[in-house]
Amino acid sequence: MNLNIGCGRDYRKGWENIDISKDVKAEFHMDIRKQPLPFDDETATLIWISGVLEQIGSNDELLFVMRECYRVLEQGGVMQVVVPNAKYAIAHRDPMDVRKFTPDTFQYFLAGTQEHRDYGSVYGFDGWSEIAIDENARHILTITMKK
Repeated sequence: MNLNIGCGRDYRKGWENIDISKDVKAEFHMDIRKQPLPFDDETATLIWISGVLEQIGSNDELLFVMRECYRVLEQGGVMQVVVPNAKYAIAHRDPMDVRKFTPDTFQYFLAGTQEHRDYGSVYGFDGWSEIAIDENARHILTITMKK
């Protein structure tokens, strides 16, 4: 199963599409910051989450979302996160964006890094096994995280 979290107008046929807005087509309309994902543990192969994490202001809510994604992702599964790079103006343009990310931010999620050992694990973040980061010409990051 593939999940498209925060699908907005990017509805993907054959995927489980999730969005908070009832104004867009989705199989599930829910607030992922507060509601558990409606799937069993380790049932998703791929999670696509674009334009979402930068709009989560509360640390507790970010932790909840990240842990829920980790929970439903099968061992070896992949989550792809798309966020603007805070090193550039694009990350500061959208008035709904309240959280900032740089490529270094994701070291807090990667098992075995100093950042995860000292901080990420203390915060409660699960340790992902691999992380790859790509950046396009508009300074949008795509972070591929493997469970």
